[in-house]
Amino acid sequence: MLAAMTDEQRHLGSAAACSRLCKLEVFRDAAVSMLYMPLTDEIDLTPVAIRCFQMDKTICVPKVDWKRRDMIAVEATSFDDQFMEIDEHGLRVPREGRPVPPTMIDLVVVPGLTFDTQGHRLGRGGGFYDRFLSRLRRSATTIGLAFDAQIIDRVPVDDRDIAVEIIVTDRRTVHA
Repeated sequence: MLAAMTDEQRHLGSAAACSRLCKLEVFRDAAVSMLYMPLTDEIDLTPVAIRCFQMDKTICVPKVDWKRRDMIAVEATSFDDQFMEIDEHGLRVPREGRPVPPTMIDLVVVPGLTFDTQGHRLGRGGGFYDRFLSRLRRSATTIGLAFDAQIIDRVPVDDRDIAVEIIVTDRRTVHA
């Protein structure tokens, strides 16, 4: 379904989902936000990043340690290509940037292949986000961002999976 979307559908859906996200009180209140760096079939977070920069928020993005199968949050002061590079798995990461402890993050925007309305998500199988989310402080908010067509009735879960609290799509906002 994601591969079948046209560029226009992806652009319009991304813009709508980002607009919904930026209107949330938890987004407005977050001083430190972690945004994922989208793959081609994911919601493009550029409008959210621009809004964060306009609001003088601290933005961090994931930096994956593929050998240790873990990720950390790294501050991103720009998403411009001169500040970003592509890692060995095709993900954009800052060339430089200070690590941001998970306990300092107020809001994490989480990607997924699919979500259900209870906040469960199906990622890409590495467990990177589940391990990272387990290190956040309890008051941090987690938001799954997806196209509405990615919402299904039930995602299979196990005891290592961590659900998100809110799901934002191009058509709706669901508090799980």
